[in-house]
Amino acid sequence: MADTTKSTTKKKNSVPATRAADSATPLLALDDVTLRLPDGAAARPILDGVSLRVERGETIGLVGESGSGKSVACRTVLGLLPKNARTTGEVRVEGTDVLTAGPAGLRDLRRNKVSMVFQDPRASVNPMRRVGDFLTEGLRLGGMSKKDALARAEELLTEVGIRDPKGALRRFPHEFSGGMLQRVVIAAALTSDPALLLADEPTTALDVTTQAEVVGILRRLQATHGTGMLFVTHDLELAAAICDRIYVMYAGRIVESRPAAELFARPRHPYTAALLASTPRLEEGAEPPTAISGRPVSLAEAPTGCAFADRCAFAVDRCRTEKPALVEDGTGAAACLRVEEGILA
Repeated sequence: MADTTKSTTKKKNSVPATRAADSATPLLALDDVTLRLPDGAAARPILDGVSLRVERGETIGLVGESGSGKSVACRTVLGLLPKNARTTGEVRVEGTDVLTAGPAGLRDLRRNKVSMVFQDPRASVNPMRRVGDFLTEGLRLGGMSKKDALARAEELLTEVGIRDPKGALRRFPHEFSGGMLQRVVIAAALTSDPALLLADEPTTALDVTTQAEVVGILRRLQATHGTGMLFVTHDLELAAAICDRIYVMYAGRIVESRPAAELFARPRHPYTAALLASTPRLEEGAEPPTAISGRPVSLAEAPTGCAFADRCAFAVDRCRTEKPALVEDGTGAAACLRVEEGILA
């Protein structure tokens, strides 16, 4: 990564008074959320008792291998559930439960409170429509005049670093590079001045220089608008650079959570330690990365014990029969039957 990964020390973002008023209510709260596909479609839940918090002005990381449930967790916040999926638990945005909200409630949520930046910007836009139409559609549906909507869109394009924003409004998506189009998508996510931004691996398809630029834009805009952000990534170095707290997911469960600096300095779950060991290091004399043995658990498999047991160097017999609970330990939590033994010390 570029210089965005050099430090894990961050300052708290300032939060506008209008959003800080109700500080007792988390901006986003998932409480014991389980999501199952219809019978026969999967052997285990896609999300299995997931709980997490995002406070106002805070950046929370959600990390793990592909298939761990990160993107599904993000989409659940918007009520974008798989067809005929069954859910339990609560997903609350500013105290409103998403899972029980009707169509009108979901429209209000998506229009006024939560926005999402997807991994592939080209999948987020209509290639047949100009960027100006894409950016102003939501504003005009909210009652803004065409003139004011265009002015606001131009202002947002300037804010995300698009040169000649007035000209950009007249261009089509194919006339932008991937990095520039991702900036357009970020601008679109900010048209409603959301309290919460969901960023689902927004830098994965970009080169490292553009990745650093996009991350810098997100951080700057977050500080300016006081926005909370749930940042999904498989890049641990990136998560270390921008996140205040990190949740680690495996096979649909949160297996560890703690402040970013603490998680990278002293992971307590073997899966977290394995992810860190598999990350390439650029420092002189650094150990080469070590691959995690085996493969992630598929949806067709439902282990009776710890889902990571077959890949874990510390697993014992009971790890394959007992499902570990997520147990708090100081400033974090870990779901490992052997965590109290200090196996990673």
